[in-house]
Amino acid sequence: MKNKITSFIVLAMLLFVALPACGESSTPPLHQEKEKQMPAAVVGDNGNVTAIPDKPTEKKLLWDLAGVIDPATAQEIEDSLETFSRTTSNQILVMTVTSIGGADISEYATQLGRDWGVGHEGDNNGVVILIKVKTESEGGNVFIATGYGVEAVLPDVLCKRIIEKEMVPHFKEDDYAGGIKDALAVIMPAMKGEFNKEEYMDDTGDAILGLIVMIAIICFIVVAMKKGGMGTGTGTNTRTYTGGPIIFPGGYSGRSSGGSSWGGGSSSGGWGGFGGGSFGGGGAGGSW
Repeated sequence: MKNKITSFIVLAMLLFVALPACGESSTPPLHQEKEKQMPAAVVGDNGNVTAIPDKPTEKKLLWDLAGVIDPATAQEIEDSLETFSRTTSNQILVMTVTSIGGADISEYATQLGRDWGVGHEGDNNGVVILIKVKTESEGGNVFIATGYGVEAVLPDVLCKRIIEKEMVPHFKEDDYAGGIKDALAVIMPAMKGEFNKEEYMDDTGDAILGLIVMIAIICFIVVAMKKGGMGTGTGTNTRTYTGGPIIFPGGYSGRSSGGSSWGGGSSSGGWGGFGGGSFGGGGAGGSW
């Protein structure tokens, strides 16, 4: 009898210990469920936590969330981005926002590229251009984030130059579309390997060209005066200048010699969506 009682007590104790453990394994703690549901976020210097927008189901490469680009121009940019993606497999995401909640724009752009999978898995050939427009209370910021696979053709120093030369001058005039288009006209050829980075980065080229233009203009004026084309006489001995072409001022744009890569084609047929590219923190930013 005592053995039966002892066995019953031991069995009851085992059941008492096992039941709570089974309950824990089938029902995870509430805080674990919340962690799974939380979207990716970026913590700013001020401690604010800014959530990255969920990856959209709509297949678009231009997201003008700030509403600073007119519809016709936005469609032109979208068509160009989709054509570029479809013909090269590279992907460029452009987004404008009015606020990033105090987050660091470089971390936000990089995390956005990771979460949305801009570029293709394995190739990591994506670029994110994030523009935080200037408002009455905050200055403007821009960051070009580069995927692992394009850091060689778009090094940080080149991204910085593109921002300073192609984007910020337009953005200071509230011409966001112009800045985006000029930046893409450099980034696209660079990603295709049809771009001379050294010439684009070399400031001396512009200075030499300016000097040549100035000398040509002075020579033209001197020759015209000697031939009497600018004389004050009243006779009929007028002369027409038949020299070489007149050179007008202009700077090196850095575009490929095979024609501009901007505005190419229609986006009919779709581009397939983001492919799972990854980002390691490369790129550069600027402000105005």
